Amino acid sequence: LVSSMFRSMRLSMKPCTCLPTFFCTAILLVSVVGCGPKENFHPISGTVLLDDAPLKKGVITLYPTGPGTTVGGEVIDGKFALSRDRGPTPGDYRVEIVAFKPSGKKEFDVDLNAQIDIEVQYLPDKYNSKSKLVCKVEEKGKNEFEFKLASK
Repeated sequence: LVSSMFRSMRLSMKPCTCLPTFFCTAILLVSVVGCGPKENFHPISGTVLLDDAPLKKGVITLYPTGPGTTVGGEVIDGKFALSRDRGPTPGDYRVEIVAFKPSGKKEFDVDLNAQIDIEVQYLPDKYNSKSKLVCKVEEKGKNEFEFKLASK
């Protein structure tokens, strides 16, 4: 009885031939398809001036006018910079800039469990919701931009 049991186990323990085929197929598929298309992102930087002075604090957003991805970042003391991994692809962009200041009013913030200043966006619409600001991100070059804004 024991010898017949070992004989049946030996017969059922055949090597699996499907695993090498599976791994070869997976490797071939990954090498042909890859991890998808590589985007051609570029770092950008620049300055934002309001009435010829550096914008203290704000946000800049680039919206592609053609293919591309919307990107943005903070403006601090008139400077902004987006690294390659957060930057845009080459192309034309419509630019929006917003900045906030305290309104003099307060509200209770539940998350902070405290009174906070209510901030209002103070730049004219022509620099954000109705912006005509543009920039062109080049394949080669420094991609440094300057935006001169006026408060009136």
